Amino acid sequence: MLNSIKFLNILVYISVVLVIFGCGGYAPAPEVKQVKKEYPSWINSPKLDDNGYMYGVGIEENRQNAIKSALNDMVAKLGVTLESSYISNQEVQGSYFKTDIKNQIKSDIAKIKINNYEIAKSKQISYREFAVMIKVDKKKFLNGLEESLKSKKQNIELEYNALKNTDILKRYNVKKSLAKQAKDMTSTVLIASEIKTVQKFDKKVYLDFIVKMQKAFIKEKKSLNFYLYGDKKSQDFVNKLKNNLAKHDFKIVNKKTKNSIVIKISSSDNIKKYSSKKIATIKVTIKAFNNSQQIGGKSVILKERYNGSRLSVYKNAAIHFEQDIKELGLNEAVGINLDIA
Repeated sequence: MLNSIKFLNILVYISVVLVIFGCGGYAPAPEVKQVKKEYPSWINSPKLDDNGYMYGVGIEENRQNAIKSALNDMVAKLGVTLESSYISNQEVQGSYFKTDIKNQIKSDIAKIKINNYEIAKSKQISYREFAVMIKVDKKKFLNGLEESLKSKKQNIELEYNALKNTDILKRYNVKKSLAKQAKDMTSTVLIASEIKTVQKFDKKVYLDFIVKMQKAFIKEKKSLNFYLYGDKKSQDFVNKLKNNLAKHDFKIVNKKTKNSIVIKISSSDNIKKYSSKKIATIKVTIKAFNNSQQIGGKSVILKERYNGSRLSVYKNAAIHFEQDIKELGLNEAVGINLDIA
């Protein structure tokens, strides 16, 4: 009997302990207060650009990345300004650029490197966030852009003026390259014209220069022409080359001029028997001239199975010659240096 009472007391004790600990296990966890982040006013309400400075704000995990973000912010705002000012109307000094100026401007703006910035504000917001506000002196920024434009313009002019007494092929290639270099200045000119400072930027000088280089190349392209001829055996090769040049929009003429690239094609053959087959080896000699000065040329060897007809052999060789031009490209196949792309 006594043992039974002790046993019951132990059970009661265990029950009480379990109830106490059980209730404690369901006790509500203490409430964790969320600390609200407070950003400085220069982050919540970024400073607008003024006549003296451009501003940018960035927030990243560390100071260095925050600076990069602030620079990107500054460039992005500049891009928005340019698009709204120029993309709706792409007229430039009475001439229209029939190109994707919009995409070019976006691409060029993304490449802008701003080095003369100052850190106006900085703040460690949390252990994982750092905020920075940078500013750039508009006058210094504009001076840098203008110096770059002046240098490019001078280099283009020097190369252009050095073209006197050169052959038509070189003039065509160089003027095409210079026209592209000048066109690539467009975005920088437009960017510089949007930097509002007391200092004046004469965009007309540069836009007129860009148009001048475009017109110079167009005139050169119109004057460039090809006069092709060959001996009796080479007529198929002449015709294949004419077709290829025409596909690249080059002018073919029946009478040579001072602006003609004269291409002379001659052919010779040698037929030999190998085992039971006869093979015709055809040598095609190509020479390119401008005003009696040779400016290119090449010898091409073609081998064809001889079936008893020289006419048939030359026709087949001309087909393979055309394939070589397509596979190797006009310059490699003919031995000239012509900027086609």
